[in-house]
Amino acid sequence: MSTLKHLQVLLSLIIMSQSAHAQPDAVRWQPCTNSPFDNWFDAEPPEDLLCGYVEAPLGYSDNAKADKVRLALTRLPATSVKQGSVVVISGGPGLPGINPFLADDDTVARLTRSYDIIGYDPRGVGQSTPKISCALPERDEKTVIDENDVGALEAQVRKTLAACIEHTGAKVLQHVGTDDAVNDLDVIRAALGEPGLTAVAYSYGTQVAALYAERFPAQTRALVLDGVVDLSEDDYTQLLNQARGYQQTFKRFAAYCAKNRDCPLPSDEAGATKAFHQLLRQVYDTALITPDGDEVTADDLLTTTQALLLWSDRWPELMALLQKANDGIADEQVAGLIDENVGEDADDALSVISCADVAIPSRDVQLLRKQRQAIREASPFTNYLAVQQSGLELCDLWPWRGTLSAHVPMAAPSLPPLLFVGQRFDPTTPYINARQMAKWFKSPLVTREGDGHTLVLNGIDRCVDEAVVDYLLAPRETRTDKTCR
Repeated sequence: MSTLKHLQVLLSLIIMSQSAHAQPDAVRWQPCTNSPFDNWFDAEPPEDLLCGYVEAPLGYSDNAKADKVRLALTRLPATSVKQGSVVVISGGPGLPGINPFLADDDTVARLTRSYDIIGYDPRGVGQSTPKISCALPERDEKTVIDENDVGALEAQVRKTLAACIEHTGAKVLQHVGTDDAVNDLDVIRAALGEPGLTAVAYSYGTQVAALYAERFPAQTRALVLDGVVDLSEDDYTQLLNQARGYQQTFKRFAAYCAKNRDCPLPSDEAGATKAFHQLLRQVYDTALITPDGDEVTADDLLTTTQALLLWSDRWPELMALLQKANDGIADEQVAGLIDENVGEDADDALSVISCADVAIPSRDVQLLRKQRQAIREASPFTNYLAVQQSGLELCDLWPWRGTLSAHVPMAAPSLPPLLFVGQRFDPTTPYINARQMAKWFKSPLVTREGDGHTLVLNGIDRCVDEAVVDYLLAPRETRTDKTCR
Protein backbone atom coordinates (compact mmCIF):
# COMPACT_ATOMS: atom_id res chain seq x y z
CA MET A 1 0.00 0.00 0.00
CA SER A 2 1.37 3.42 -0.92
CA THR A 3 2.24 5.90 1.80
CA LEU A 4 -0.46 8.31 0.53
CA LYS A 5 -3.07 5.55 0.50
CA HIS A 6 -1.99 4.43 3.98
CA LEU A 7 -2.37 7.98 5.32
CA GLN A 8 -5.81 8.31 3.74
CA VAL A 9 -7.02 5.09 5.37
CA LEU A 10 -5.51 6.08 8.71
CA LEU A 11 -7.17 9.52 8.54
CA SER A 12 -10.50 7.90 7.67
CA LEU A 13 -10.24 5.58 10.68
CA ILE A 14 -9.41 8.50 12.99
CA ILE A 15 -12.42 10.51 11.75
CA MET A 16 -14.72 7.49 12.17
CA SER A 17 -13.37 6.92 15.68
CA GLN A 18 -13.88 10.55 16.67
CA SER A 19 -17.39 10.55 15.21
CA ALA A 20 -18.31 7.37 17.06
CA HIS A 21 -16.91 8.79 20.28
CA ALA A 22 -18.94 12.01 19.88
CA GLN A 23 -22.17 10.22 18.97
CA PRO A 24 -24.40 9.95 22.09
CA ASP A 25 -26.87 7.14 22.65
CA ALA A 26 -30.17 7.48 20.81
CA VAL A 27 -33.07 8.68 22.93
CA ARG A 28 -34.97 5.89 24.66
CA TRP A 29 -38.49 7.14 24.00
CA GLN A 30 -41.40 6.14 26.21
CA PRO A 31 -45.06 7.25 26.23
CA CYS A 32 -45.36 10.42 28.30
CA THR A 33 -48.33 8.82 30.04
CA ASN A 34 -45.94 6.41 31.78
CA SER A 35 -45.43 6.97 35.51
CA PRO A 36 -41.81 8.27 35.33
CA PHE A 37 -43.17 11.41 33.67
CA ASP A 38 -46.13 12.09 35.97
CA ASN A 39 -44.66 15.39 37.17
CA TRP A 40 -43.65 16.69 33.75
CA PHE A 41 -46.98 18.23 32.76
CA ASP A 42 -49.64 20.34 34.46
CA ALA A 43 -52.30 18.86 32.17
CA GLU A 44 -52.67 15.47 30.50
CA PRO A 45 -50.17 15.24 27.61
CA PRO A 46 -51.28 14.12 24.12
CA GLU A 47 -51.68 10.35 23.91
CA ASP A 48 -49.03 9.97 21.22
CA LEU A 49 -46.45 12.23 22.88
CA LEU A 50 -43.19 10.47 23.77
CA CYS A 51 -40.74 11.43 26.52
CA GLY A 52 -37.07 10.74 27.04
CA TYR A 53 -33.69 12.05 28.10
CA VAL A 54 -30.39 12.94 26.47
CA GLU A 55 -27.19 13.03 28.48
CA ALA A 56 -24.65 15.77 27.78
CA PRO A 57 -21.39 16.88 29.39
CA LEU A 58 -21.70 19.46 32.14
CA GLY A 59 -19.01 21.38 30.27
CA TYR A 60 -17.38 20.83 26.91
CA SER A 61 -13.82 21.55 27.99
CA ASP A 62 -11.66 18.65 29.23
CA ASN A 63 -11.98 19.56 32.92
CA ALA A 64 -15.78 19.41 32.92
CA LYS A 65 -16.65 16.58 30.51
CA ALA A 66 -16.78 13.91 33.20
CA ASP A 67 -19.81 15.44 34.94
CA LYS A 68 -23.12 15.17 33.13
CA VAL A 69 -26.41 16.96 32.71
CA ARG A 70 -29.63 15.23 31.68
CA LEU A 71 -31.87 17.04 29.20
CA ALA A 72 -35.60 16.27 29.16
CA LEU A 73 -37.09 15.83 25.66
CA THR A 74 -40.49 15.20 24.11
CA ARG A 75 -41.31 13.92 20.65
CA LEU A 76 -44.58 14.32 18.77
CA PRO A 77 -44.24 11.76 15.94
CA ALA A 78 -44.89 12.69 12.33
CA THR A 79 -48.40 11.73 11.27
CA SER A 80 -47.20 10.10 8.04
CA VAL A 81 -43.85 9.01 6.59
CA LYS A 82 -41.12 10.70 8.64
CA GLN A 83 -38.49 12.75 6.83
CA GLY A 84 -36.81 14.32 9.85
CA SER A 85 -37.21 16.19 13.12
CA VAL A 86 -37.88 19.84 13.93
CA VAL A 87 -36.41 20.92 17.27
CA VAL A 88 -38.22 23.76 19.05
CA ILE A 89 -35.89 26.08 21.02
CA SER A 90 -37.70 27.88 23.84
CA GLY A 91 -37.26 31.47 24.99
CA GLY A 92 -36.47 33.08 28.30
CA PRO A 93 -33.74 32.38 29.09
CA GLY A 94 -35.06 29.81 31.51
CA LEU A 95 -38.40 28.86 29.96
CA PRO A 96 -39.17 25.13 29.71
CA GLY A 97 -39.64 23.73 26.23
CA ILE A 98 -41.09 20.24 26.50
CA ASN A 99 -44.36 19.65 24.58
CA PRO A 100 -44.24 22.91 22.59
CA PHE A 101 -47.53 24.32 21.36
CA LEU A 102 -48.19 24.30 17.62
CA ALA A 103 -51.44 25.26 15.93
CA ASP A 104 -53.78 22.47 14.83
CA ASP A 105 -54.44 23.72 11.29
CA ASP A 106 -53.76 22.65 7.73
CA THR A 107 -50.69 24.87 7.33
CA VAL A 108 -48.85 23.35 10.31
CA ALA A 109 -50.16 19.89 9.30
CA ARG A 110 -48.07 20.13 6.11
CA LEU A 111 -45.04 20.13 8.39
CA THR A 112 -46.13 17.61 11.02
CA ARG A 113 -47.08 15.04 8.40
CA SER A 114 -43.41 14.40 7.67
CA TYR A 115 -41.51 15.83 10.65
CA ASP A 116 -41.38 14.85 14.30
CA ILE A 117 -41.70 17.84 16.62
CA ILE A 118 -39.05 17.78 19.36
CA GLY A 119 -39.32 19.89 22.51
CA TYR A 120 -36.72 20.06 25.26
CA ASP A 121 -36.01 21.74 28.57
CA PRO A 122 -32.62 23.51 28.38
CA ARG A 123 -29.95 22.64 30.94
CA GLY A 124 -30.88 23.78 34.44
CA VAL A 125 -34.54 24.25 33.50
CA GLY A 126 -37.80 22.39 34.08
CA GLN A 127 -37.39 18.61 34.04
CA SER A 128 -33.71 18.71 33.05
CA THR A 129 -31.21 18.03 35.80
CA PRO A 130 -29.43 19.37 37.74
CA LYS A 131 -31.96 22.16 38.09
CA ILE A 132 -31.26 25.81 38.84
CA SER A 133 -32.55 26.82 42.26
CA CYS A 134 -31.93 29.94 44.33
CA ALA A 135 -34.70 29.38 46.89
CA LEU A 136 -34.36 31.49 50.01
CA PRO A 137 -35.70 30.51 53.42
CA GLU A 138 -39.34 31.56 53.80
CA ARG A 139 -38.45 34.33 56.25
CA ASP A 140 -36.15 35.93 53.68
CA GLU A 141 -38.63 35.43 50.83
CA LYS A 142 -41.28 37.36 52.71
CA THR A 143 -39.01 40.17 53.87
CA VAL A 144 -40.35 43.52 52.65
CA ILE A 145 -37.54 45.96 51.85
CA ASP A 146 -37.82 49.66 51.09
CA GLU A 147 -36.87 50.18 47.44
CA ASN A 148 -34.58 53.05 48.48
CA ASP A 149 -32.73 51.03 51.14
CA VAL A 150 -29.81 50.12 48.88
CA GLY A 151 -27.89 48.36 51.65
CA ALA A 152 -30.79 46.08 52.54
CA LEU A 153 -31.51 45.35 48.88
CA GLU A 154 -27.91 44.36 48.23
CA ALA A 155 -27.85 42.20 51.37
CA GLN A 156 -30.88 40.34 49.99
CA VAL A 157 -29.13 39.86 46.66
CA ARG A 158 -26.08 38.42 48.43
CA LYS A 159 -28.36 35.96 50.24
CA THR A 160 -29.85 34.98 46.88
CA LEU A 161 -26.39 34.39 45.40
CA ALA A 162 -25.43 32.24 48.38
CA ALA A 163 -28.65 30.25 47.95
CA CYS A 164 -27.93 29.74 44.22
CA ILE A 165 -24.49 28.34 45.05
CA GLU A 166 -25.82 26.17 47.87
CA HIS A 167 -28.78 24.65 45.99
CA THR A 168 -27.37 24.47 42.45
CA GLY A 169 -23.64 24.10 43.06
CA ALA A 170 -20.79 26.38 42.05
CA LYS A 171 -19.55 24.08 39.28
CA VAL A 172 -23.00 23.76 37.74
CA LEU A 173 -23.56 27.53 37.85
CA GLN A 174 -20.47 28.02 35.70
CA HIS A 175 -21.97 25.78 33.00
CA VAL A 176 -25.63 26.78 32.69
CA GLY A 177 -25.13 29.60 30.20
CA THR A 178 -25.85 29.88 26.50
CA ASP A 179 -22.35 28.81 25.44
CA ASP A 180 -22.87 25.27 26.76
CA ALA A 181 -26.54 25.28 25.69
CA VAL A 182 -25.45 25.73 22.06
CA ASN A 183 -23.33 22.58 22.29
CA ASP A 184 -26.26 20.77 23.94
CA LEU A 185 -28.28 21.48 20.81
CA ASP A 186 -25.75 19.59 18.73
CA VAL A 187 -25.84 16.68 21.18
CA ILE A 188 -29.62 16.59 20.73
CA ARG A 189 -29.25 16.69 16.93
CA ALA A 190 -26.85 13.76 17.00
CA ALA A 191 -29.04 11.77 19.41
CA LEU A 192 -31.98 12.22 17.05
CA GLY A 193 -29.85 10.82 14.23
CA GLU A 194 -30.20 13.98 12.14
CA PRO A 195 -27.26 14.88 9.85
CA GLY A 196 -28.33 18.52 9.94
CA LEU A 197 -30.31 20.48 12.54
CA THR A 198 -33.77 21.70 11.62
CA ALA A 199 -35.14 24.00 14.32
CA VAL A 200 -37.57 26.78 15.14
CA ALA A 201 -36.31 29.21 17.79
CA TYR A 202 -38.27 31.78 19.75
CA SER A 203 -37.02 34.97 21.45
CA TYR A 204 -33.93 34.18 23.59
CA GLY A 205 -33.84 30.84 21.76
CA THR A 206 -32.85 32.75 18.61
CA GLN A 207 -29.57 33.58 20.34
CA VAL A 208 -28.93 29.86 20.82
CA ALA A 209 -29.88 29.17 17.19
CA ALA A 210 -27.75 31.96 15.73
CA LEU A 211 -24.70 30.89 17.73
CA TYR A 212 -25.34 27.30 16.61
CA ALA A 213 -25.34 28.46 12.98
CA GLU A 214 -21.98 30.16 13.54
CA ARG A 215 -20.45 27.22 15.40
CA PHE A 216 -21.89 24.29 13.43
CA PRO A 217 -22.54 25.47 9.85
CA ALA A 218 -21.99 21.99 8.40
CA GLN A 219 -24.56 20.53 10.81
CA THR A 220 -27.21 23.16 10.01
CA ARG A 221 -30.09 22.28 7.67
CA ALA A 222 -32.76 24.92 8.39
CA LEU A 223 -33.22 27.41 11.25
CA VAL A 224 -36.19 29.74 11.77
CA LEU A 225 -35.55 32.62 14.19
CA ASP A 226 -38.68 34.34 15.51
CA GLY A 227 -38.39 37.36 17.86
CA VAL A 228 -34.73 37.89 17.11
CA VAL A 229 -31.88 38.66 19.52
CA ASP A 230 -29.10 40.78 18.00
CA LEU A 231 -25.77 39.09 18.73
CA SER A 232 -23.93 42.40 18.36
CA GLU A 233 -25.68 44.03 21.34
CA ASP A 234 -24.11 43.94 24.77
CA ASP A 235 -26.30 43.45 27.84
CA TYR A 236 -26.82 47.16 28.49
CA THR A 237 -27.76 47.98 24.88
CA GLN A 238 -30.17 45.06 24.75
CA LEU A 239 -31.92 46.10 27.99
CA LEU A 240 -32.08 49.74 26.90
CA ASN A 241 -33.69 48.86 23.57
CA GLN A 242 -36.11 46.51 25.31
CA ALA A 243 -37.15 49.30 27.67
CA ARG A 244 -37.83 51.59 24.71
CA GLY A 245 -39.78 48.85 22.98
CA TYR A 246 -41.95 48.19 26.02
CA GLN A 247 -42.72 51.87 26.40
CA GLN A 248 -43.81 52.05 22.76
CA THR A 249 -46.05 49.02 23.22
CA PHE A 250 -47.54 50.41 26.45
CA LYS A 251 -48.39 53.57 24.51
CA ARG A 252 -50.10 51.49 21.80
CA PHE A 253 -51.93 49.40 24.40
CA ALA A 254 -53.22 52.54 26.17
CA ALA A 255 -54.67 53.82 22.87
CA TYR A 256 -56.33 50.43 22.34
CA CYS A 257 -57.59 50.20 25.93
CA ALA A 258 -59.03 53.73 26.00
CA LYS A 259 -61.52 52.78 23.29
CA ASN A 260 -63.35 50.78 25.98
CA ARG A 261 -65.33 52.89 28.45
CA ASP A 262 -64.25 50.70 31.40
CA CYS A 263 -60.53 51.12 30.70
CA PRO A 264 -58.72 52.69 33.68
CA LEU A 265 -56.16 54.35 31.38
CA PRO A 266 -56.53 57.47 29.21
CA SER A 267 -55.40 57.27 25.60
CA ASP A 268 -52.41 59.64 25.80
CA GLU A 269 -49.03 58.23 26.86
CA ALA A 270 -48.35 60.64 29.74
CA GLY A 271 -51.86 60.28 31.18
CA ALA A 272 -51.78 56.49 30.82
CA THR A 273 -48.40 56.31 32.56
CA LYS A 274 -49.65 58.45 35.44
CA ALA A 275 -52.85 56.40 35.84
CA PHE A 276 -50.90 53.14 35.73
CA HIS A 277 -48.53 54.42 38.43
CA GLN A 278 -51.48 55.36 40.63
CA LEU A 279 -52.93 51.88 40.19
CA LEU A 280 -49.62 50.20 41.07
CA ARG A 281 -49.11 52.39 44.13
CA GLN A 282 -52.65 51.59 45.24
CA VAL A 283 -51.83 47.87 45.12
CA TYR A 284 -48.40 48.53 46.66
CA ASP A 285 -50.09 50.11 49.68
CA THR A 286 -52.83 47.46 49.93
CA ALA A 287 -52.15 44.13 48.25
CA LEU A 288 -55.04 42.37 46.53
CA ILE A 289 -56.20 39.06 48.04
CA THR A 290 -57.22 36.18 45.78
CA PRO A 291 -60.06 33.72 46.60
CA ASP A 292 -57.37 31.29 47.86
CA GLY A 293 -55.99 33.91 50.24
CA ASP A 294 -52.83 34.67 48.24
CA GLU A 295 -51.50 38.21 47.94
CA VAL A 296 -51.19 39.99 44.60
CA THR A 297 -48.51 42.67 44.95
CA ALA A 298 -47.76 45.67 42.78
CA ASP A 299 -44.71 43.89 41.38
CA ASP A 300 -46.88 40.88 40.51
CA LEU A 301 -49.24 43.19 38.66
CA LEU A 302 -46.38 44.93 36.84
CA THR A 303 -44.74 41.64 35.84
CA THR A 304 -48.04 40.29 34.50
CA THR A 305 -48.72 43.53 32.62
CA GLN A 306 -45.33 43.32 30.91
CA ALA A 307 -45.97 39.67 29.99
CA LEU A 308 -49.43 40.33 28.51
CA LEU A 309 -48.20 43.36 26.56
CA LEU A 310 -46.13 40.94 24.46
CA TRP A 311 -49.11 39.60 22.52
CA SER A 312 -51.86 41.88 21.23
CA ASP A 313 -54.39 39.04 21.24
CA ARG A 314 -54.07 39.05 25.04
CA TRP A 315 -54.68 42.76 25.44
CA PRO A 316 -58.38 42.17 26.28
CA GLU A 317 -57.24 40.05 29.25
CA LEU A 318 -54.77 42.74 30.29
CA MET A 319 -57.49 45.37 30.12
CA ALA A 320 -59.76 43.21 32.31
CA LEU A 321 -56.90 42.65 34.77
CA LEU A 322 -56.29 46.39 35.15
CA GLN A 323 -59.99 47.12 35.44
CA LYS A 324 -60.38 44.64 38.28
CA ALA A 325 -57.20 45.67 40.06
CA ASN A 326 -58.34 49.28 39.88
CA ASP A 327 -61.57 48.21 41.61
CA GLY A 328 -59.67 46.21 44.25
CA ILE A 329 -60.84 42.87 42.83
CA ALA A 330 -58.65 39.77 42.65
CA ASP A 331 -61.01 37.05 41.40
CA GLU A 332 -60.12 33.74 39.77
CA GLN A 333 -59.30 35.39 36.44
CA VAL A 334 -56.85 37.77 38.12
CA ALA A 335 -55.31 34.95 40.18
CA GLY A 336 -54.94 32.79 37.07
CA LEU A 337 -53.16 35.51 35.10
CA ILE A 338 -50.80 36.21 38.00
CA ASP A 339 -50.01 32.52 38.50
CA GLU A 340 -49.35 32.11 34.78
CA ASN A 341 -46.82 34.92 34.61
CA VAL A 342 -45.15 35.07 38.03
CA GLY A 343 -42.99 32.09 38.97
CA GLU A 344 -39.95 31.73 41.23
CA ASP A 345 -38.35 28.90 39.26
CA ALA A 346 -38.54 30.82 35.99
CA ASP A 347 -37.13 33.93 37.68
CA ASP A 348 -34.22 31.94 39.13
CA ALA A 349 -33.34 30.40 35.76
CA LEU A 350 -33.68 33.73 33.93
CA SER A 351 -31.35 35.47 36.37
CA VAL A 352 -28.76 32.70 36.64
CA ILE A 353 -28.47 31.99 32.90
CA SER A 354 -28.23 35.72 32.21
CA CYS A 355 -25.43 36.07 34.75
CA ALA A 356 -23.61 33.05 33.36
CA ASP A 357 -23.71 34.81 29.99
CA VAL A 358 -22.93 38.46 30.72
CA ALA A 359 -21.49 38.91 34.23
CA ILE A 360 -18.35 41.03 34.48
CA PRO A 361 -16.93 40.87 38.04
CA SER A 362 -15.63 44.17 39.41
CA ARG A 363 -17.51 46.22 36.83
CA ASP A 364 -17.51 50.02 37.39
CA VAL A 365 -20.35 50.55 39.91
CA GLN A 366 -20.91 54.19 39.01
CA LEU A 367 -21.24 53.30 35.33
CA LEU A 368 -23.71 50.56 36.24
CA ARG A 369 -25.87 53.01 38.18
CA LYS A 370 -25.91 55.45 35.24
CA GLN A 371 -26.87 52.67 32.86
CA ARG A 372 -29.68 51.43 35.12
CA GLN A 373 -30.99 54.99 35.38
CA ALA A 374 -31.00 55.30 31.58
CA ILE A 375 -32.94 52.04 31.30
CA ARG A 376 -35.52 53.23 33.83
CA GLU A 377 -35.95 56.53 32.03
CA ALA A 378 -36.47 54.73 28.71
CA SER A 379 -39.52 52.90 30.12
CA PRO A 380 -41.28 55.35 32.47
CA PHE A 381 -44.51 53.33 32.74
CA THR A 382 -42.67 50.77 34.91
CA ASN A 383 -41.33 53.33 37.40
CA TYR A 384 -44.15 53.62 39.90
CA LEU A 385 -41.83 54.11 42.89
CA ALA A 386 -39.47 57.04 43.35
CA VAL A 387 -36.26 55.02 43.41
CA GLN A 388 -33.32 57.26 44.22
CA GLN A 389 -30.44 54.90 43.44
CA SER A 390 -29.97 51.41 42.05
CA GLY A 391 -28.50 48.72 44.24
CA LEU A 392 -26.19 46.05 42.90
CA GLU A 393 -27.99 43.13 41.25
CA LEU A 394 -27.25 39.42 41.06
CA CYS A 395 -25.08 39.62 37.94
CA ASP A 396 -23.08 42.50 39.46
CA LEU A 397 -22.07 40.21 42.34
CA TRP A 398 -21.65 37.07 40.22
CA PRO A 399 -18.18 35.64 41.02
CA TRP A 400 -17.45 34.29 37.52
CA ARG A 401 -17.06 36.11 34.24
CA GLY A 402 -19.81 35.50 31.68
CA THR A 403 -19.00 33.28 28.73
CA LEU A 404 -20.68 35.30 25.95
CA SER A 405 -19.32 38.33 24.12
CA ALA A 406 -21.30 40.68 21.89
CA HIS A 407 -20.07 40.41 18.31
CA VAL A 408 -21.11 40.91 14.72
CA PRO A 409 -21.92 37.39 13.54
CA MET A 410 -19.89 35.74 10.81
CA ALA A 411 -21.75 33.37 8.52
CA ALA A 412 -19.55 30.63 7.07
CA PRO A 413 -19.76 30.23 3.27
CA SER A 414 -21.07 26.69 3.81
CA LEU A 415 -23.98 27.85 6.01
CA PRO A 416 -27.34 27.47 4.24
CA PRO A 417 -29.85 30.35 4.36
CA LEU A 418 -31.69 30.82 7.65
CA LEU A 419 -35.15 32.42 7.93
CA PHE A 420 -35.77 35.42 10.21
CA VAL A 421 -39.21 36.55 11.39
CA GLY A 422 -39.88 39.95 12.97
CA GLN A 423 -42.96 41.91 13.98
CA ARG A 424 -43.01 45.64 13.42
CA PHE A 425 -44.01 46.51 17.01
CA ASP A 426 -42.26 43.83 19.05
CA PRO A 427 -41.64 45.23 22.55
CA THR A 428 -38.85 42.97 23.74
CA THR A 429 -36.90 41.98 20.60
CA PRO A 430 -37.26 45.10 18.44
CA TYR A 431 -37.91 44.64 14.73
CA ILE A 432 -34.57 46.18 13.79
CA ASN A 433 -32.87 43.13 15.36
CA ALA A 434 -34.42 40.79 12.81
CA ARG A 435 -33.58 43.11 9.94
CA GLN A 436 -29.95 43.45 11.02
CA MET A 437 -29.41 39.75 11.73
CA ALA A 438 -30.98 38.73 8.41
CA LYS A 439 -28.51 41.04 6.67
CA TRP A 440 -25.49 39.59 8.50
CA PHE A 441 -26.57 36.00 7.84
CA LYS A 442 -27.47 36.82 4.19
CA SER A 443 -30.91 35.33 4.79
CA PRO A 444 -34.51 36.29 3.98
CA LEU A 445 -36.72 38.16 6.44
CA VAL A 446 -40.46 37.72 6.97
CA THR A 447 -41.99 40.91 8.38
CA ARG A 448 -45.40 40.99 10.07
CA GLU A 449 -46.96 44.43 10.24
CA GLY A 450 -48.42 44.32 13.73
CA ASP A 451 -47.92 44.11 17.49
CA GLY A 452 -46.53 41.06 19.20
CA HIS A 453 -43.56 38.96 20.18
CA THR A 454 -43.13 35.53 18.50
CA LEU A 455 -45.92 33.86 16.54
CA VAL A 456 -44.44 31.25 14.23
CA LEU A 457 -46.57 28.09 13.78
CA ASN A 458 -49.03 29.26 16.47
CA GLY A 459 -51.88 29.92 14.03
CA ILE A 460 -51.76 33.69 14.59
CA ASP A 461 -50.85 34.65 11.01
CA ARG A 462 -51.39 32.25 8.12
CA CYS A 463 -49.15 34.28 5.82
CA VAL A 464 -46.22 33.93 8.24
CA ASP A 465 -46.84 30.25 8.94
CA GLU A 466 -47.03 29.38 5.24
CA ALA A 467 -43.70 31.09 4.62
CA VAL A 468 -42.12 29.23 7.54
CA VAL A 469 -43.47 25.79 6.57
CA ASP A 470 -42.41 26.29 2.95
CA TYR A 471 -38.89 27.10 4.14
CA LEU A 472 -38.66 24.17 6.58
CA LEU A 473 -39.75 21.72 3.89
CA ALA A 474 -37.37 23.12 1.24
CA PRO A 475 -34.72 25.36 2.87
CA ARG A 476 -32.39 25.44 -0.13
CA GLU A 477 -34.91 27.10 -2.45
CA THR A 478 -34.16 30.72 -3.30
CA ARG A 479 -36.31 33.15 -1.31
CA THR A 480 -36.70 36.89 -0.98
CA ASP A 481 -38.00 39.03 1.86
CA LYS A 482 -41.75 38.85 2.48
CA THR A 483 -44.23 41.14 4.27
CA CYS A 484 -47.43 39.89 5.93
CA ARG A 485 -50.14 42.45 6.74
